[in-house]
Amino acid sequence: MDREQQLLAHIRRNPFITQQELADLVGISRSAVAGHIASLTRKGIIRGRAYVTAEEGAVLCIGGANLDSKAKGKQALRLAASNPVAVTEACGGVARNIAANLAKLGCRVSLLTLVGDDKAGQWVLEETAKLGVDTGPSVILRGERTGTYTALLERDGEMFMAFANMDIYEKFTPALLQEKWPHIASAKLVVADANLPAESLDWLVERCRAESLTLLIDPISPEKTKKLPRSLEGATAIFPNVAEACELAGEEFRPEPDVPALAAKIRERGVRHVFVTLGKRGVYYSGEGADGTDESGLFPAIPTEVVEVTGAGDAFLAGVVYGVLRERSYREATRLGLAAAHLALQTSDSVSDRLSEEQLAQVIHHAKGSDPH
Repeated sequence: MDREQQLLAHIRRNPFITQQELADLVGISRSAVAGHIASLTRKGIIRGRAYVTAEEGAVLCIGGANLDSKAKGKQALRLAASNPVAVTEACGGVARNIAANLAKLGCRVSLLTLVGDDKAGQWVLEETAKLGVDTGPSVILRGERTGTYTALLERDGEMFMAFANMDIYEKFTPALLQEKWPHIASAKLVVADANLPAESLDWLVERCRAESLTLLIDPISPEKTKKLPRSLEGATAIFPNVAEACELAGEEFRPEPDVPALAAKIRERGVRHVFVTLGKRGVYYSGEGADGTDESGLFPAIPTEVVEVTGAGDAFLAGVVYGVLRERSYREATRLGLAAAHLALQTSDSVSDRLSEEQLAQVIHHAKGSDPH
């Protein structure tokens, strides 16, 4: 075993070990240890002040984990009237759902979220951990209430209206992110949702830019999109729907805008890859390949008998992440995202029980005509 391997073995056992302690254990000088640490850092094998190894966590999802309630209309919904509905409760939250989807795809994934010291928070963390998500980085806040999200759905599963009570995420301060930085730095890829406060999103984007960490952002809603910093140079990819894309591009909302023009304006803010989700039409991807060639184009959705739309966007993002982790190009990963969304649309659950690597491969195999080129 060479010196760097010996050092890594000790670092894995104790990421907070000092260079002098490493020197004493391996039998070399402290300056020699510093040289090896610098080499390992340049190679991307270790990251952060606490020498956390990059292999320890493939993906870290940062953001919301809520108690979700869904009320689905038994007939056409009417405003200012009593509507008969069927109500279900489940774990939810954008970051949490993305993490759960990734766990189902066999990815190593952890979750950094905030929950209250109530039954809802305990249940959300326990159920998420059962899926294989490492919830260790998450924080339980005393005296706070876990976030809740209530969706009112048409009988065909389409969204009619939603209500969110997520004041707890205002506690997601830059100081808390700084405290959790060893967890963030150890990830190969970071996913964040816009539940974080504006100053925290700004801090995270800038820090990921400075540390060359891959950061993917889900804007969540047009209103929450406003919290993102003007410069998105630290963001690798962003996943808006049409309304969020209009907000990001500084345009008035239109149901059928010039999507390529919107994506181009968003990329001018510094983000390298833009995925505009278009519902039944599919996804418009705008970005460049590794060789600098333009890979933009419309990827049609896979024909699906929709049970419910809730969770499809989270599944799409998770599918793209899965592809990126498997060293696919972002353009190629778009197909995997659409396949994951296809599976999610066939269930009323926030995370489809059918989602797996095998199912994803089967959907890709049977889907035809999804390549825009």
